[in-house]
Amino acid sequence: MPARRQRSTIAGRIDVTSMLLRDRRITVRIYVPADYEWSAREYPVLYMFDGHNLFDRTTSTYGKEWRVDETMQSLGRPAIVVGIDAPQNRYERYAMYTVSDWEYRARSSGRLLKRIRGYGDETAAFLIEQVKPYVEATYRAASDREQVGVAGSSMGGYMSLVVGTRYQDRVSRVLAFSPVALDEPMRGFELREAIVGAGAPVAQRYYLDMGDRERLDYVRNPQELVDNLEGLRSALVHAGHRDVLARIVPGGRHDERAWARRFPEAYLWAFFGVELG
Repeated sequence: MPARRQRSTIAGRIDVTSMLLRDRRITVRIYVPADYEWSAREYPVLYMFDGHNLFDRTTSTYGKEWRVDETMQSLGRPAIVVGIDAPQNRYERYAMYTVSDWEYRARSSGRLLKRIRGYGDETAAFLIEQVKPYVEATYRAASDREQVGVAGSSMGGYMSLVVGTRYQDRVSRVLAFSPVALDEPMRGFELREAIVGAGAPVAQRYYLDMGDRERLDYVRNPQELVDNLEGLRSALVHAGHRDVLARIVPGGRHDERAWARRFPEAYLWAFFGVELG
């Protein structure tokens, strides 16, 4: 008997296009608010990494999704949400280094898993210089930085912090769910140094979180990730940012269902100042 085909779980309107990043086309998924067609208003915009995991279980990597479309329909605070799919070489495209190569070793064995070069600077520029102008030209999407945010999880959370730091004049809301920015192997100290070095010339609002049960292939002790989150929070405060919320989520895990539960409150806090319950 043939395997049963999964049904799409998309709620509402999701436009899909693609853009060229180096020699590869990257899929971009754009959630359009339910009242868009009969409204003349301009909408806040949230740009998110790993767009394939946001709206539809059939496109998600592990069969789990953020349910961002359902959440946006239920909150009554509409925004355009732009999901940028992860490139095939996700680790290279979501990493920033000052050295050309990175030896990515499993802590349990010390065995060399892969050697990669980071192109995170190109990914950040792709979002700001290609995706953002396209969205603003095609939709009634806000260009005012006060209504523009960036979000992601895991290495996408790391990249959200990179974009927020590098493009303070374009982005005012930064949501980093479970950001992976360890000193080993991610050279997280370089991100912390970049945050402090950039300072806070303009106001931004930063949301960061980490579950206390999160694990990765190379991180078996969740406390390492919790401690790392505190380092990122401290760097932001040291840089002069005053609007920083860092949460440790009891029982929180490292997957799309966990981030889906945390997303609504984080979004409302970041864009509308709604206090978390």
